[in-house]
Amino acid sequence: MTPQQLQALKAAILAETDPAFVQARTLGQTSVMRDFYNANSTFVVYKTSETVAAVGRAVNYVALEALTTANLEKINTFTRLNMATFPPTSADIRAFWANVFSGALGGQGQATRDALEALWRRFATRAERLYATGTGTTLAPGALVFEGTVSEADINAALEIQ
Repeated sequence: MTPQQLQALKAAILAETDPAFVQARTLGQTSVMRDFYNANSTFVVYKTSETVAAVGRAVNYVALEALTTANLEKINTFTRLNMATFPPTSADIRAFWANVFSGALGGQGQATRDALEALWRRFATRAERLYATGTGTTLAPGALVFEGTVSEADINAALEIQ
């Protein structure tokens, strides 16, 4: 973590009012504090990476069957360019998938668009939430600035900052 991120983490640690967290802070239980910050928050963010295989599990195959040849070729091109993963944080990638599955598509077009939109999102951890930007709702997911877990060493380093 950067010095600025550690400073923000320290401020959050000192400001936290959750009773169990306050007790852990008072007792110096850094592992409990680490676990608290690595738990999910309610702040919604776009995933920074998703697998092509996950898209295959999310799409409705009635909708897939109803796609035009042109849209099937678009999917083939996309998967050749992004063989393993891609960033759903990119608005143009999200728009691509929404456009490919636009229309009724055997009555499953909207269901597929909804499933893909849900696939692109996740809850940020409490640590990630400290640095995330944006609204953080299902309709307006936020963006991650820091992604990952906080270690016990990070908690200790933050607490040691003067």
